[in-house]
Amino acid sequence: MSLNAIMNTASSGLATAQTQLRVVSDNVSNVNTPGYVRKVAEQRTLTSQGMGAGVEVARIRLATDRFLQAASLNAGAESARQGVKYELYDRIQSLFGDPGGDAGFFSQVDGVFSAFAASAEDPTSSPRRQEALFRTQALFDEAGRIGKQIQAVREDADSRIQSAVERTNSLLEQIEGLNLEIARATAIDGDASGAETAQSALIGQLAELVDIRVSVRPVGGVSIRTGA
Repeated sequence: MSLNAIMNTASSGLATAQTQLRVVSDNVSNVNTPGYVRKVAEQRTLTSQGMGAGVEVARIRLATDRFLQAASLNAGAESARQGVKYELYDRIQSLFGDPGGDAGFFSQVDGVFSAFAASAEDPTSSPRRQEALFRTQALFDEAGRIGKQIQAVREDADSRIQSAVERTNSLLEQIEGLNLEIARATAIDGDASGAETAQSALIGQLAELVDIRVSVRPVGGVSIRTGA
């Protein structure tokens, strides 16, 4: 082996070690960063005329398990959807009050029935008739108020849907833009891990809005389809 070959072999080892240190440093500095995915630098041996000629970093990939990632996306999406449903249902339920309480809508319904029952026992009693009419009107007023509030909840839900659609389109555009970056880096055996980490975070945000399925493209990047 010539001196030049020896120097090249040593240089390849130093360059690979530098890359490994950069990856480790990136992992350590982002250990508490939400959504960050640990990187792994994969090495491969270089050969020349059947002889060892050093080492190089074949690629830098994200240390992800696709099955666990899919399960995590599904769990996150389901949690987000159920959280929104619970909030909306809770807001509607609160409008009616505690079914067993004394101040809710259902207690007013009971009050109307009780007032009419009392009036039926003494049809000639004007105060009892007035009480029945008063309670009936109060019930209608309360029903009207609740109806308006339910409509407000429905309009809020519609607004959220519109915002979710706009956010979904924006995320898809960003993910596709990163697909191009990842594909270009993959084509030249470059480091696409930064773009892949950013893309992974965007996919997580998208999964909270839409039920999705993610598959890896052979050229780099991902394909996304809805789970429906």
